[in-house]
Amino acid sequence: MENKNANKPEIRSDAKKLVLDNAAIEADLLRPGRSWFYQLVLGLFTVITKLLFFVRVEGEENLPEGACIIMGNHRAWLDPILLAMGARDREIRFMGKKELWGNKVFAWIAAQVRGIPVDRGNADMASIRMSMTVLKAGHTMGIFPEGTRSKGDAMLPLQGGAAMIALRSKAPVVPIYIDGDYSLFRRVTVRVGKPVEMDDLLAGRVTKESCEELTKRITASFAKLSGGRSLPPAGNTESVQ
Repeated sequence: MENKNANKPEIRSDAKKLVLDNAAIEADLLRPGRSWFYQLVLGLFTVITKLLFFVRVEGEENLPEGACIIMGNHRAWLDPILLAMGARDREIRFMGKKELWGNKVFAWIAAQVRGIPVDRGNADMASIRMSMTVLKAGHTMGIFPEGTRSKGDAMLPLQGGAAMIALRSKAPVVPIYIDGDYSLFRRVTVRVGKPVEMDDLLAGRVTKESCEELTKRITASFAKLSGGRSLPPAGNTESVQ
C-alpha cells in the first residue's frame, strides 16, 4: 500500500516550541524595578560558590557607569553566576541559545532574569533588536562571545556578532575572565577588565572590517586578563582570529 505521507516533509516535534513571543520577551527585558528572582539566585549561589570554590572578584572598579556589554569566557553552567558576581550592583540581561526557551521551566526562569534568546548560526534580527533596546534603555547585557562552551583555559574563536552589537549600540565592552576549573576547594578568580578601546572604531561606519578589528581587541583583552592562557596553544591555527 502506498504511504501517502511518504513525500511529506518531516516536521520536527520541537519546532513549534522554538516560535517565541518576542513581544512578551522584550516587555520582560524592560520591566521596571529589580528582579527578586535574580537577586535570590545571585545571593544563594554567591554563598555556595565562595564556600566551594573560594571565588574572588578583582577589578570591579573597571565597570563603567550606565549601559555596557559584559563579555565572558564560557566553560561551565555556573559562568553566568560568576559574571553576575563580578557586577553585583547591576542586573545583567544574558543572551542564551534560543533552544533553551523550548523548555517551560527554563522559559519561566529566563523571563524572571530577563534573558535574551539568540538563534545561533543565523542572522537573528529579533535578538539584535532586543539587545539594542536593552542597551539603549541603560541596562547591562551579558554575552559569551565564543558561542558555546570551551574546554580548558584557551577560548574558542570569538563570534563577530558580539562586536557588531557593541559598535551599533556604542556601548562599552567589558571583558571578564573566569580563571579556574571549578575544582572543589580551589580558587576561582573573576577578573574584570577595563573597557576595550573602541573610540576610533565608533568614529566610522560599522563594517565587517571594524567588527573584525574590535573582535581582535576583545581577544587581546582576554589574553591580558588570563596571562595569555585564553589564546590557543602555539601551532594551533584553527582557533586564531
